[in-house]
Amino acid sequence: MGCFLASLFFACNSEEAQVEESCEVETVVNPNGDSELALLMRQMYLDADSIKQLIVSNEGTISDEFITELQRVHAAIPTDSTVKTPEFKAFNDLLINQAKALQENTKDRVEGFNQLVARCIDCHQSFCPGPIKRIKKLIIIPI
Repeated sequence: MGCFLASLFFACNSEEAQVEESCEVETVVNPNGDSELALLMRQMYLDADSIKQLIVSNEGTISDEFITELQRVHAAIPTDSTVKTPEFKAFNDLLINQAKALQENTKDRVEGFNQLVARCIDCHQSFCPGPIKRIKKLIIIPI
């Protein structure tokens, strides 16, 4: 009888452990997968944060590679195909022009970078407002 109870106890405990292990699931942001445009935008955010650090430390500015990423936005496939409107293209063109102006500006990079961030926010207000709070964190607060 004692062996039976002991084996029942261990069987129940191992079953609970298996159930607990099987309950662990990965957190999925988008169950349908991320679009090419979404992935590109996330990478551009990371790159913009690096550019911000270069500007704050007065060690550099926007790169040709970042401008190329901005240009890739035109061709990147979005989650929702209706996003690619003439207005979307116009916003992106403004962003590219702002980035090129920042690259050429050697005097007021902080203001130029903040204007670049403002163009990002302008576009996201029209098309995808979700990331705006995160994008605002890129703004450089002048000292």
